[in-house]
Amino acid sequence: MLPGSLTTSKYFNVERAKESQKLLAKKVDRTYSLESINNVVGLDISYSKDVGVAAAVLLDFPQLNLKKYAVVKGVVEVPYIPGLLAFREAPLMIRAYEKLNCEADLIVVDGHGVTHPREFGVASHVGLVLDRPTIGVAKNLLYGSVVRGSDGVEYIIVNNKVGGLVYERLGKKLYISIGHKISIESLKNLIPRLFKSHYLPEPTYIADAISRKFRRS
Repeated sequence: MLPGSLTTSKYFNVERAKESQKLLAKKVDRTYSLESINNVVGLDISYSKDVGVAAAVLLDFPQLNLKKYAVVKGVVEVPYIPGLLAFREAPLMIRAYEKLNCEADLIVVDGHGVTHPREFGVASHVGLVLDRPTIGVAKNLLYGSVVRGSDGVEYIIVNNKVGGLVYERLGKKLYISIGHKISIESLKNLIPRLFKSHYLPEPTYIADAISRKFRRS
């Protein structure tokens, strides 16, 4: 976990946060081959004013049926700053995951991983703290360029490295990136198996729905 002074508004320093991301990005594992998984966790967060509501959901795999979930609410002190959302969102997401009391084979995070200005978005942050394989799923491209490979896949390139790919679903695009402890080949092979009938992957679709439900309660 990053220093507590970087997750409270009183001491939050933008430049220090950016430097932390640059240093921690060097620890991200992009080579881990994820051959077989039996479960997957989805993480998402919604807000009601300054209160964040993070949901963690455990699904079996490949069935993608919900087994259990956990919700954590808390005051979010760090302001909304593009590129630094991990300092705002990751602490509650991590607490929700820990409340699940499970060991995820894969964590799907609403947000970006290495397709980030400093190659360390919230999916990488969560993965590194928990030491679990993570991927990030986002509706928009935050950083990088899209290049079509010889295999027909649209890859997201950041600093001359493949950081993720574009996945078209129900006529709309998703930007899916390496978080931590997963290779691009493993990512590419797993992505189609994370969907049921929705635009979003089932883990984050359910996490989003539960987070919103508890936000209203």
